[in-house]
Amino acid sequence: NILGGNMPNIQNQLDLLYKILNSLSPLSEESWEVAKPFFSTQVFEKDAYVIRADDSVDTLFFVTSGMARYYYLTENGKEFNKSFQTVGQVLTSVSSLATNNPSPFFIQTLLETECLAIKYHDLQYLGKNYSDWNQLNFRMLEQVLIRKESREADFLQLNASQRYEKFLEEFSEVANLIPNYHIASYLGITEVRLSRIRGTLKLT
Repeated sequence: NILGGNMPNIQNQLDLLYKILNSLSPLSEESWEVAKPFFSTQVFEKDAYVIRADDSVDTLFFVTSGMARYYYLTENGKEFNKSFQTVGQVLTSVSSLATNNPSPFFIQTLLETECLAIKYHDLQYLGKNYSDWNQLNFRMLEQVLIRKESREADFLQLNASQRYEKFLEEFSEVANLIPNYHIASYLGITEVRLSRIRGTLKLT
């Protein structure tokens, strides 16, 4: 599922990632130069699995182009989309990294997706030896928790139509690239219900 052949220009990827990380938490050029050798570039074809449920996870994949979904598989084989990740976000299982337990969910690309990969132990090394990397790691974890809380609140406080409108705002640049059945799963509704909502909003 990993493409070979023409790989992206890693320097361009690193430049993009540095801008993204630096905007999240200031990162000195010195600390960034130390970190750059720890990153490697990987390209996943569309519909490839970055992580499968029950995999042991030791790597974080920073998305530099493309998009992926996190999803759970229920006992009866139904998929439930947990989240969508786009440029600047991370593909990994935090619980698996932290506990060494298998990943509880799948991560699958929705488009051809380019990533910069770094091993968790290398990220820990950076955090232990460079204060700005330590602060950045903390901020990245904060972002994961904030997104999780926001999604939980949406299911409790917003109706399906409101959740869809919020989805369109959050993923405005890529919403039209995501199949409706994946969006419906993410919203916790049927594709038929989503079609009715789209009709009400005059999107069909």
